[in-house]
Amino acid sequence: MELEFKPDWPDCRRRIDAWWEGELLDRVPIMIQAPLEQDESPTPPGDMEAYWTDPAQVIPREERRLAATYWAGEAAPVMYPISTGLVTIQAAYFGAPVHFLDTRTAWVEPIIEKWEEAPPLEFDPDNAWWRKSVALLRAGAERAPGRYLLGLPDLNGPGEILARLRGTERLGLDVLDNPERIKDAVHKITIAWLRHYEACVGLMHQRIPGSITWMGIWSLTPAVDLQCDFSCMISPEAFDELFLPDIRWQTELVGRTIYHLDGPGAVRHLDSLLALPELTGVQWIPGAGAPPMLEWTDVCRHVLEAGKLLYITCEADEVEPLLRELPHPGLLLETRCAGRPQADRLLDNVARWSG
Repeated sequence: MELEFKPDWPDCRRRIDAWWEGELLDRVPIMIQAPLEQDESPTPPGDMEAYWTDPAQVIPREERRLAATYWAGEAAPVMYPISTGLVTIQAAYFGAPVHFLDTRTAWVEPIIEKWEEAPPLEFDPDNAWWRKSVALLRAGAERAPGRYLLGLPDLNGPGEILARLRGTERLGLDVLDNPERIKDAVHKITIAWLRHYEACVGLMHQRIPGSITWMGIWSLTPAVDLQCDFSCMISPEAFDELFLPDIRWQTELVGRTIYHLDGPGAVRHLDSLLALPELTGVQWIPGAGAPPMLEWTDVCRHVLEAGKLLYITCEADEVEPLLRELPHPGLLLETRCAGRPQADRLLDNVARWSG
Protein backbone atom coordinates (compact mmCIF):
# COMPACT_ATOMS: atom_id res chain seq x y z
CA MET A 1 0.00 0.00 0.00
CA GLU A 2 1.50 3.33 -1.10
CA LEU A 3 0.34 6.77 -0.02
CA GLU A 4 0.50 10.04 -1.93
CA PHE A 5 1.14 11.98 1.28
CA LYS A 6 3.94 9.60 2.37
CA PRO A 7 5.92 7.86 -0.39
CA ASP A 8 8.08 5.88 2.07
CA TRP A 9 5.06 4.39 3.83
CA PRO A 10 5.84 0.72 2.95
CA ASP A 11 9.20 0.87 4.82
CA CYS A 12 7.65 2.69 7.76
CA ARG A 13 4.84 0.17 7.92
CA ARG A 14 7.36 -2.67 8.29
CA ARG A 15 8.88 -1.00 11.36
CA ILE A 16 5.45 -0.48 12.90
CA ASP A 17 4.47 -4.08 12.13
CA ALA A 18 7.65 -5.23 13.89
CA TRP A 19 6.95 -2.95 16.86
CA TRP A 20 3.53 -4.49 17.38
CA GLU A 21 5.29 -7.86 17.64
CA GLY A 22 7.85 -6.50 20.12
CA GLU A 23 10.61 -6.75 17.54
CA LEU A 24 13.20 -4.22 16.37
CA LEU A 25 14.30 -3.86 12.77
CA ASP A 26 17.01 -1.41 11.74
CA ARG A 27 16.19 1.29 14.31
CA VAL A 28 13.75 2.37 17.00
CA PRO A 29 10.50 3.51 15.33
CA ILE A 30 9.81 7.22 15.78
CA MET A 31 6.92 9.34 14.56
CA ILE A 32 8.06 12.88 13.66
CA GLN A 33 5.85 15.69 12.41
CA ALA A 34 7.09 19.04 11.11
CA PRO A 35 5.28 21.91 9.39
CA LEU A 36 5.93 22.45 5.70
CA GLU A 37 4.37 25.90 5.77
CA GLN A 38 3.17 28.44 8.28
CA ASP A 39 -0.30 27.91 9.65
CA GLU A 40 -2.76 30.54 8.52
CA SER A 41 -4.84 32.26 11.15
CA PRO A 42 -8.17 30.42 10.99
CA THR A 43 -11.25 32.43 10.13
CA PRO A 44 -13.77 32.12 12.98
CA PRO A 45 -16.57 29.88 11.71
CA GLY A 46 -20.03 31.34 11.46
CA ASP A 47 -21.67 28.00 12.27
CA MET A 48 -19.59 26.13 14.84
CA GLU A 49 -21.47 22.84 14.52
CA ALA A 50 -21.08 22.85 10.74
CA TYR A 51 -17.36 23.53 11.19
CA TRP A 52 -17.09 20.26 13.13
CA THR A 53 -19.64 18.12 11.31
CA ASP A 54 -20.20 19.25 7.70
CA PRO A 55 -18.15 16.93 5.41
CA ALA A 56 -17.89 19.72 2.82
CA GLN A 57 -15.94 21.76 5.40
CA VAL A 58 -14.20 19.04 7.39
CA ILE A 59 -12.67 16.92 4.60
CA PRO A 60 -10.99 19.77 2.64
CA ARG A 61 -9.70 21.30 5.89
CA GLU A 62 -8.21 17.99 6.97
CA GLU A 63 -6.60 17.48 3.56
CA ARG A 64 -4.98 20.91 3.82
CA ARG A 65 -3.57 19.92 7.20
CA LEU A 66 -2.13 16.71 5.80
CA ALA A 67 -0.55 18.52 2.84
CA ALA A 68 0.99 21.16 5.13
CA THR A 69 2.73 18.58 7.33
CA TYR A 70 5.97 16.66 6.81
CA TRP A 71 5.42 13.08 7.95
CA ALA A 72 8.85 11.76 8.92
CA GLY A 73 9.83 8.37 10.28
CA GLU A 74 6.79 6.30 11.17
CA ALA A 75 4.43 9.30 11.40
CA ALA A 76 1.37 8.42 9.36
CA PRO A 77 -0.64 10.93 7.33
CA VAL A 78 -4.00 10.21 8.90
CA MET A 79 -7.22 12.12 8.40
CA TYR A 80 -9.70 12.29 11.26
CA PRO A 81 -13.13 13.03 9.75
CA ILE A 82 -14.45 13.03 13.32
CA SER A 83 -12.05 15.40 15.03
CA THR A 84 -9.91 14.05 17.86
CA GLY A 85 -11.10 17.14 19.72
CA LEU A 86 -14.49 15.42 19.98
CA VAL A 87 -13.49 13.24 22.91
CA THR A 88 -17.12 13.62 23.96
CA ILE A 89 -18.47 11.87 20.88
CA GLN A 90 -19.59 8.60 22.48
CA ALA A 91 -21.38 10.53 25.24
CA ALA A 92 -23.21 12.34 22.42
CA TYR A 93 -24.19 8.93 21.00
CA PHE A 94 -26.03 8.36 24.30
CA GLY A 95 -27.89 11.66 24.03
CA ALA A 96 -25.70 14.13 25.91
CA PRO A 97 -25.94 17.69 24.45
CA VAL A 98 -22.69 18.85 22.79
CA HIS A 99 -21.22 22.33 23.22
CA PHE A 100 -18.33 23.69 21.16
CA LEU A 101 -15.88 25.92 23.02
CA ASP A 102 -13.87 26.82 19.93
CA THR A 103 -12.44 25.14 16.82
CA ARG A 104 -10.46 22.65 18.92
CA THR A 105 -12.51 21.69 21.95
CA ALA A 106 -16.01 20.45 22.70
CA TRP A 107 -17.75 19.23 25.84
CA VAL A 108 -21.07 17.65 26.83
CA GLU A 109 -23.60 18.31 29.55
CA PRO A 110 -24.07 15.50 32.08
CA ILE A 111 -27.48 13.91 31.69
CA ILE A 112 -27.63 11.30 34.48
CA GLU A 113 -28.79 13.34 37.46
CA LYS A 114 -30.70 10.40 38.92
CA TRP A 115 -29.75 6.82 38.17
CA GLU A 116 -33.41 5.91 37.87
CA GLU A 117 -33.74 8.36 34.96
CA ALA A 118 -30.59 7.31 33.08
CA PRO A 119 -31.00 6.90 29.30
CA PRO A 120 -30.48 3.51 27.67
CA LEU A 121 -26.72 3.10 27.44
CA GLU A 122 -26.79 1.20 24.17
CA PHE A 123 -26.00 1.55 20.49
CA ASP A 124 -28.64 3.64 18.72
CA PRO A 125 -28.31 3.71 14.91
CA ASP A 126 -30.82 6.59 14.77
CA ASN A 127 -28.91 8.89 17.14
CA ALA A 128 -28.30 12.23 15.37
CA TRP A 129 -24.62 12.34 16.29
CA TRP A 130 -24.10 8.79 15.12
CA ARG A 131 -25.64 9.69 11.75
CA LYS A 132 -23.30 12.70 11.50
CA SER A 133 -20.36 10.40 12.28
CA VAL A 134 -21.37 7.92 9.59
CA ALA A 135 -21.58 10.70 7.01
CA LEU A 136 -18.13 12.03 7.96
CA LEU A 137 -16.46 8.61 7.89
CA ARG A 138 -17.98 7.76 4.52
CA ALA A 139 -16.87 11.09 3.06
CA GLY A 140 -13.32 10.58 4.30
CA ALA A 141 -13.18 6.96 3.15
CA GLU A 142 -14.18 7.94 -0.38
CA ARG A 143 -11.16 10.22 -0.79
CA ALA A 144 -8.55 8.37 1.25
CA PRO A 145 -7.48 5.35 -0.89
CA GLY A 146 -3.94 5.75 -2.19
CA ARG A 147 -3.56 9.16 -0.55
CA TYR A 148 -3.70 8.90 3.26
CA LEU A 149 -4.98 6.80 6.16
CA LEU A 150 -8.28 7.27 7.95
CA GLY A 151 -8.57 7.54 11.72
CA LEU A 152 -11.20 6.21 14.08
CA PRO A 153 -13.13 8.63 16.27
CA ASP A 154 -11.90 8.97 19.84
CA LEU A 155 -14.53 6.82 21.54
CA ASN A 156 -12.79 7.34 24.88
CA GLY A 157 -12.99 4.79 27.69
CA PRO A 158 -16.31 3.57 29.15
CA GLY A 159 -15.36 4.84 32.61
CA GLU A 160 -14.50 8.25 31.23
CA ILE A 161 -17.72 8.37 29.21
CA LEU A 162 -19.68 7.56 32.35
CA ALA A 163 -17.94 10.44 34.15
CA ARG A 164 -19.10 12.76 31.36
CA LEU A 165 -22.66 11.46 31.48
CA ARG A 166 -22.96 11.46 35.25
CA GLY A 167 -20.65 14.36 36.11
CA THR A 168 -17.26 13.82 37.73
CA GLU A 169 -18.28 14.97 41.20
CA ARG A 170 -21.43 12.85 41.32
CA LEU A 171 -19.56 9.81 39.98
CA GLY A 172 -16.92 10.31 42.67
CA LEU A 173 -19.65 10.08 45.32
CA ASP A 174 -21.09 7.03 43.57
CA VAL A 175 -17.80 5.20 44.08
CA LEU A 176 -18.71 5.17 47.78
CA ASP A 177 -22.50 5.14 47.64
CA ASN A 178 -23.51 3.36 44.41
CA PRO A 179 -20.70 1.04 43.27
CA GLU A 180 -23.13 -1.48 41.76
CA ARG A 181 -24.70 1.26 39.63
CA ILE A 182 -21.22 2.11 38.32
CA LYS A 183 -20.41 -1.50 37.46
CA ASP A 184 -23.67 -1.95 35.59
CA ALA A 185 -23.35 1.33 33.68
CA VAL A 186 -19.71 0.76 32.74
CA HIS A 187 -20.52 -2.68 31.38
CA LYS A 188 -23.43 -1.37 29.31
CA ILE A 189 -21.23 1.40 27.90
CA THR A 190 -18.53 -1.15 27.08
CA ILE A 191 -21.01 -3.20 25.06
CA ALA A 192 -22.11 -0.08 23.18
CA TRP A 193 -18.47 0.99 22.77
CA LEU A 194 -17.77 -2.29 20.96
CA ARG A 195 -20.74 -1.77 18.66
CA HIS A 196 -19.60 1.78 17.83
CA TYR A 197 -16.01 0.64 17.29
CA GLU A 198 -16.95 -2.25 15.02
CA ALA A 199 -19.35 -0.09 13.02
CA CYS A 200 -16.69 2.60 12.49
CA VAL A 201 -14.12 0.00 11.42
CA GLY A 202 -16.66 -1.50 9.04
CA LEU A 203 -17.32 1.87 7.39
CA MET A 204 -13.60 2.49 6.94
CA HIS A 205 -12.60 -0.99 5.82
CA GLN A 206 -14.79 -0.74 2.76
CA ARG A 207 -11.99 1.37 1.29
CA ILE A 208 -9.04 1.58 3.72
CA PRO A 209 -7.22 -1.40 5.31
CA GLY A 210 -6.06 -1.43 8.90
CA SER A 211 -6.92 0.51 12.05
CA ILE A 212 -5.53 3.76 13.37
CA THR A 213 -6.70 5.62 16.49
CA TRP A 214 -6.10 9.17 17.73
CA MET A 215 -2.66 7.94 18.85
CA GLY A 216 -1.65 7.74 15.19
CA ILE A 217 -0.27 4.16 15.34
CA TRP A 218 -1.31 2.12 12.32
CA SER A 219 -2.17 -1.58 12.61
CA LEU A 220 -3.23 -4.03 9.94
CA THR A 221 -5.22 -6.04 12.47
CA PRO A 222 -7.83 -4.52 14.84
CA ALA A 223 -6.28 -2.15 17.37
CA VAL A 224 -7.74 0.36 19.79
CA ASP A 225 -6.86 2.76 22.59
CA LEU A 226 -8.12 2.24 26.13
CA GLN A 227 -8.37 4.75 28.97
CA CYS A 228 -9.99 5.80 32.23
CA ASP A 229 -8.73 9.22 33.26
CA PHE A 230 -11.30 9.20 36.07
CA SER A 231 -9.02 6.64 37.74
CA CYS A 232 -6.78 9.51 38.90
CA MET A 233 -9.49 10.38 41.42
CA ILE A 234 -9.92 6.97 43.05
CA SER A 235 -7.95 4.33 44.92
CA PRO A 236 -6.40 1.25 43.33
CA GLU A 237 -8.96 -0.89 45.14
CA ALA A 238 -11.90 1.06 43.68
CA PHE A 239 -10.35 1.07 40.20
CA ASP A 240 -9.70 -2.68 40.31
CA GLU A 241 -13.25 -3.38 41.42
CA LEU A 242 -15.27 -0.94 39.32
CA PHE A 243 -13.38 -0.31 36.09
CA LEU A 244 -10.62 -2.85 35.56
CA PRO A 245 -12.94 -5.81 34.76
CA ASP A 246 -14.33 -4.09 31.66
CA ILE A 247 -10.90 -2.82 30.64
CA ARG A 248 -9.76 -6.43 30.77
CA TRP A 249 -12.76 -7.42 28.67
CA GLN A 250 -11.82 -4.76 26.09
CA THR A 251 -8.32 -6.28 25.84
CA GLU A 252 -9.93 -9.62 25.12
CA LEU A 253 -12.36 -8.22 22.54
CA VAL A 254 -9.80 -6.39 20.38
CA GLY A 255 -6.50 -8.00 19.43
CA ARG A 256 -4.21 -5.00 20.01
CA THR A 257 -4.81 -2.52 22.81
CA ILE A 258 -2.77 0.46 24.06
CA TYR A 259 -3.79 1.94 27.41
CA HIS A 260 -3.58 5.74 27.69
CA LEU A 261 -1.96 6.31 31.11
CA ASP A 262 -2.30 10.04 31.72
CA GLY A 263 -0.63 11.84 34.59
CA PRO A 264 1.07 11.00 37.91
CA GLY A 265 -2.29 10.22 39.52
CA ALA A 266 -2.78 7.32 37.12
CA VAL A 267 0.55 5.64 37.90
CA ARG A 268 -0.89 4.03 41.03
CA HIS A 269 -2.92 1.77 38.71
CA LEU A 270 -0.05 0.78 36.44
CA ASP A 271 0.69 -2.60 38.02
CA SER A 272 -2.97 -3.64 37.77
CA LEU A 273 -2.91 -2.75 34.08
CA LEU A 274 0.40 -4.48 33.41
CA ALA A 275 -1.04 -7.64 34.96
CA LEU A 276 -3.69 -7.83 32.21
CA PRO A 277 -2.39 -10.70 30.04
CA GLU A 278 -3.97 -9.44 26.79
CA LEU A 279 -3.00 -5.77 27.13
CA THR A 280 -0.53 -5.01 24.34
CA GLY A 281 1.05 -1.80 25.55
CA VAL A 282 0.90 1.51 27.38
CA GLN A 283 1.02 5.12 26.25
CA TRP A 284 2.53 7.11 29.10
CA ILE A 285 1.86 10.86 29.28
CA PRO A 286 3.19 12.76 32.31
CA GLY A 287 0.41 15.34 31.96
CA ALA A 288 0.21 19.12 32.03
CA GLY A 289 2.62 20.75 34.47
CA ALA A 290 4.51 17.51 35.16
CA PRO A 291 8.28 17.10 34.66
CA PRO A 292 9.45 16.22 31.13
CA MET A 293 9.63 12.64 29.85
CA LEU A 294 13.30 12.27 30.86
CA GLU A 295 12.18 12.47 34.49
CA TRP A 296 9.96 9.41 34.05
CA THR A 297 12.35 6.78 32.72
CA ASP A 298 11.59 4.59 35.75
CA VAL A 299 7.93 4.39 34.68
CA CYS A 300 8.93 3.78 31.05
CA ARG A 301 11.39 1.04 31.97
CA HIS A 302 8.82 -0.61 34.25
CA VAL A 303 6.38 -0.92 31.33
CA LEU A 304 9.00 -2.37 28.97
CA GLU A 305 10.39 -4.78 31.56
CA ALA A 306 6.84 -6.06 32.16
CA GLY A 307 6.84 -7.23 28.54
CA LYS A 308 4.45 -4.54 27.27
CA LEU A 309 4.96 -2.12 24.39
CA LEU A 310 5.61 1.54 25.26
CA TYR A 311 4.60 4.62 23.28
CA ILE A 312 5.81 8.01 24.54
CA THR A 313 5.84 11.59 23.27
CA CYS A 314 8.88 13.73 24.02
CA GLU A 315 10.73 16.86 22.96
CA ALA A 316 13.14 16.43 20.06
CA ASP A 317 16.17 17.08 22.29
CA GLU A 318 15.05 14.27 24.62
CA VAL A 319 15.19 11.58 21.94
CA GLU A 320 18.89 10.73 22.24
CA PRO A 321 18.95 10.66 26.09
CA LEU A 322 15.83 8.46 26.11
CA LEU A 323 17.41 6.04 23.65
CA ARG A 324 20.43 5.82 25.94
CA GLU A 325 18.28 5.19 29.01
CA LEU A 326 15.60 2.80 27.75
CA PRO A 327 15.55 -0.67 26.18
CA HIS A 328 14.88 -0.43 22.45
CA PRO A 329 12.64 -3.44 21.65
CA GLY A 330 9.02 -2.42 22.25
CA LEU A 331 9.77 1.33 22.34
CA LEU A 332 7.98 3.80 20.05
CA LEU A 333 8.74 7.53 20.21
CA GLU A 334 6.84 10.55 18.95
CA THR A 335 8.06 14.14 18.63
CA ARG A 336 7.79 17.33 16.59
CA CYS A 337 10.41 19.40 14.81
CA ALA A 338 10.48 22.99 13.58
CA GLY A 339 10.83 22.00 9.92
CA ARG A 340 11.78 19.31 7.44
CA PRO A 341 15.59 19.73 7.72
CA GLN A 342 15.47 19.29 11.50
CA ALA A 343 13.20 16.25 11.17
CA ASP A 344 15.53 14.61 8.64
CA ARG A 345 18.59 15.22 10.84
CA LEU A 346 16.83 13.77 13.86
CA LEU A 347 15.79 10.70 11.89
CA ASP A 348 19.39 10.14 10.71
CA ASN A 349 20.57 10.46 14.30
CA VAL A 350 17.98 7.97 15.56
CA ALA A 351 19.37 5.44 13.07
CA ARG A 352 22.87 5.97 14.52
CA TRP A 353 21.75 6.00 18.15
CA SER A 354 19.74 2.80 17.64
CA GLY A 355 22.84 0.88 16.52
